[in-house]
Amino acid sequence: MNYFTEIVGQERAINLLTKSMDNDNISHAYLFSGPAGVGKMQVAMAFAYSLIHLQDKQAAIYFSENLHPDLLIIEKLENRSLISKEQITQVLEPWFALKPYRAQRRVAIIRDAHLMSLEAANALLKTLEEPPLYALIILINDDDNLLETIISRCQIVRFFQLPEKDIAEYLLKQGIDKEKAHWAAQLGQGSISRALRFAQEEDLEQIWDIVIAIIKDLALGRRAAVFEISEKIQRAPDLSIKLMETILRDALVIENSKQEGILLAPEVPELQKLLQGKDQTKIMQALVEIDNLRAYYRRNINTVLINTNIGYQLWEALQ
Repeated sequence: MNYFTEIVGQERAINLLTKSMDNDNISHAYLFSGPAGVGKMQVAMAFAYSLIHLQDKQAAIYFSENLHPDLLIIEKLENRSLISKEQITQVLEPWFALKPYRAQRRVAIIRDAHLMSLEAANALLKTLEEPPLYALIILINDDDNLLETIISRCQIVRFFQLPEKDIAEYLLKQGIDKEKAHWAAQLGQGSISRALRFAQEEDLEQIWDIVIAIIKDLALGRRAAVFEISEKIQRAPDLSIKLMETILRDALVIENSKQEGILLAPEVPELQKLLQGKDQTKIMQALVEIDNLRAYYRRNINTVLINTNIGYQLWEALQ
């Protein structure tokens, strides 16, 4: 059974992994590194399924119920901001202490490994240094903030942003209408999961209008807009902020290239007029900071605090 068939793109990573299986040259630890939402977790699951299925021909029955005894997924708990040391020492380590039940390997996937606390990372390092012969660990990493000692003990598999065409084709297969599929693929900017969220958002046009209004208010010097952001984007903060980044980058594209035909929205030229004379370097720096702040939405941190900080970043950049 080929578990990789439904994955969009990432042929380089898939080819590397399938060749390692064909040659029976499997590392004890892999680091899947690349942008968020480009298929790292899907490839990790397909790789784990494929390896376990080699020895357990009935594995698909267990996979369908997420119950295979030789597959473990570690991820941030819903009420926590980080993966804790206890998840490594009290879950992962005892699990690896047991030999495989149905296959020759036990596979553990650590989702969002960049969210491990320092204590958790140090605890994991001990397992990576002396893993059982049957152990395989796959780390899913969006950011470049893992300990060098962990990175050095893993085989790195790189993942890349997906072509807009491939994302649009995938959305069309999911039943998304053609116009929305292509617009969402543009907005996704290489991330298939983000594009799917845009495509499935029923109020996307309303969110777009709200974001446009916020940027206009800030560009016009309306300071109260900083504090109104949280209420206005409460329904979908992460999505709204990503739209905000996209729109501002579009405005900078107009300023620097004068190629309005490549833009995502007809409102952007109007915004660009409001942004004339603004410091482009400050805007670009603010976009970097906003992207960093947006990552905190995944860490169970108060969204009002995140949104207000983003509002201040924009306010200072647009004055």
